[in-house]
Amino acid sequence: MPTMKFDHTYVSVKDMDRAIAFYEDLLGTKVANREGNTWADFDMGNGCFFGLINPDIISEKRIVGNNTIPVFKSDDVDGIYEKVKKYGVKTTFPPKDLAFTTYRYYCFECEDTEGNLIEVVDYQR
Repeated sequence: MPTMKFDHTYVSVKDMDRAIAFYEDLLGTKVANREGNTWADFDMGNGCFFGLINPDIISEKRIVGNNTIPVFKSDDVDGIYEKVKKYGVKTTFPPKDLAFTTYRYYCFECEDTEGNLIEVVDYQR
């Protein structure tokens, strides 16, 4: 029987260098692979990668912005919130507990330097 596992996700970016600097700081790790100004990715462990792509290199239309929301788990949501604020990015909402879960789901949502929405969360199920 064929098997499948999650491998990677990526977001479209306008400025590869700026996006790499933002995510290296946010994730606390260096970019794992980079192909010039077309592609970069971060090794998230367990064979999973988070990638950045230049939408100009592919023939299909890509929208930079809110086409997906990558969620990053952290044990210090407030600390990460303070870290991303220094980039002057737009915050959708500051750190808070979401009321619609049966467990504590503490998170914030903001844009990255390229206008893509991201969420940082801490939760225990």
